[in-house]
Amino acid sequence: MKLLIDVGNTRIKWARSGSAGALVEHGALPHHGDPAQTVSQLPSGGVDAIWISNVTGAAHESALIEAMRGHCSLTPHIARSTGQWRGLINAYREPQRLGVDRWLAMIAVWHAQHGAAVIANAGTALTVDVITAQGQHRGGIIAAGIAAQQRAVLGATRFETRDLNGVHADTLGSDTESCVQLGAQLACAGAIDRVATLAETGASRWLTGGDAEYLHADLGADWQHRPHLVLEGLAALASPVP
Repeated sequence: MKLLIDVGNTRIKWARSGSAGALVEHGALPHHGDPAQTVSQLPSGGVDAIWISNVTGAAHESALIEAMRGHCSLTPHIARSTGQWRGLINAYREPQRLGVDRWLAMIAVWHAQHGAAVIANAGTALTVDVITAQGQHRGGIIAAGIAAQQRAVLGATRFETRDLNGVHADTLGSDTESCVQLGAQLACAGAIDRVATLAETGASRWLTGGDAEYLHADLGADWQHRPHLVLEGLAALASPVP
């Protein structure tokens, strides 16, 4: 059994996968800025390999490796962005600089279907990437996520607001909180929609990340909500070449 770990900016998402690569169990834990201290809460029984995606930097990565060695008596494999993966071609001139979470999400989609796709990951940051039917990553965008946009607006103004945590609007705002929230939400949805127009006709559309559930209704039913897309990419990366 493989233990797959996606270390994001605020949470650790994890899953276990069997020999076929399917996710059989999953969960999420807040790490409060110290992911290495959280790994003791991850499952360890029956694990024979560990794969980690980490976007929190090299210092946290070293601590994570040591923590996992202590927790599971295994040295984890660390996922890296590369120039290509089984016909999927990275658009970056310096492939290693592409965020590994973006690369893994693209790997998951390419593994599921060899075809044109748009992949949006709505978390602390919003990223959107486009793949052609031939597997060429055309590039993408990085923008502030919903919460980051809210903070930017409130930090640059003198609005007096209550706590915005957990506020997600589905109608026009009737107070400052809901107006700021809806503005951020629709800005993200609009950016995703605009990038999607640059993809090939008929490209599949995939949505993941912590804010995906709020954006899904704004984007429409042709977007597939896949909350564990990065973990699916880790499972594909860990799978043997067919």
